[in-house]
Amino acid sequence: MATVITSTALSPADETGSAIGYAASAGSACLEQAGLTAKDIDVLINVGVYRDSNISEPSVAALIQKRIGINLEYLHAPDRRPAFSFDLMNGACGVLNAVQAAGALLATGSARRVLVVSADTHPSMDPSKAGTADFPYASTGAALLLERTGDARGFGRVHHRTAPGDHGVNGYLPLYEAGSAGRRTIVVDRDGGVLERMLDLAVDSVRGCLAAEYGTDTDGAAAVLDRTLLITSQPSSDFAAQLAKRLGMASDAAVTVEGVQGDPHTSALTHGFRQAQDAGRFAGFDRILFLAVGAGLSSAACLYHLADDSDGAAH
Repeated sequence: MATVITSTALSPADETGSAIGYAASAGSACLEQAGLTAKDIDVLINVGVYRDSNISEPSVAALIQKRIGINLEYLHAPDRRPAFSFDLMNGACGVLNAVQAAGALLATGSARRVLVVSADTHPSMDPSKAGTADFPYASTGAALLLERTGDARGFGRVHHRTAPGDHGVNGYLPLYEAGSAGRRTIVVDRDGGVLERMLDLAVDSVRGCLAAEYGTDTDGAAAVLDRTLLITSQPSSDFAAQLAKRLGMASDAAVTVEGVQGDPHTSALTHGFRQAQDAGRFAGFDRILFLAVGAGLSSAACLYHLADDSDGAAH
């Protein structure tokens, strides 16, 4: 048994620039596509990092839960089943951390369905400031619905790695400089050469993941990767393609997120999955390798086994 993706949805940038709005609209669309309503969700996990007006309290997940309307009046529902929500912030790796947490909840029967939402925005909520040199992240959101399956489809174990040295990327609010504009201010610093370090860590993470799952050497890893679709975080527009080249994968085996300005950050893996699914790119592949590399430097990698059906799609 494993955790599977039942439905996904994307929320492109709009004039509001609200991460809460992006996450909520993606979450609602995700449920609609699955033929479900808000009352069918037991847990909501928000993995977004950059928030409207630098909100720290209350939990942004609770605000998104309220916007979607997930079991707000559960005491009046026939089964009186409450819903729980929480924030889980670990940058680009956050969505795979959410997969881990959701897997535990689903495996124990603590939840039937878990909705994972993500969204980032410049705290000023000005979309024109997103995807720029000062703030490289896209103003966008996404959602994926997770459930338990009785067969071999779905996520395997999530593998983590870290690299020595500086954090590589830092996003922070300079309190001594912000003044009255603090709610609209954020600073993102990227060290020189950080993308090269991220690629090095990514290669190491993929090899470590395959070795742990299959006990493969370099030749064995190449055989596994031959039928694997690569979906990665996107700290640069060519990150996925460069990683595939280093791993000796075919050029069409790496998914590059399109249609957003800047790094999709916490939404990158969901964006990549949905865009690949819509384009019919699962055909011919046995599995997806999800890989995220972010500040720390840290990484998370996980194999997702696809259904063995005629069109190669995961349902």
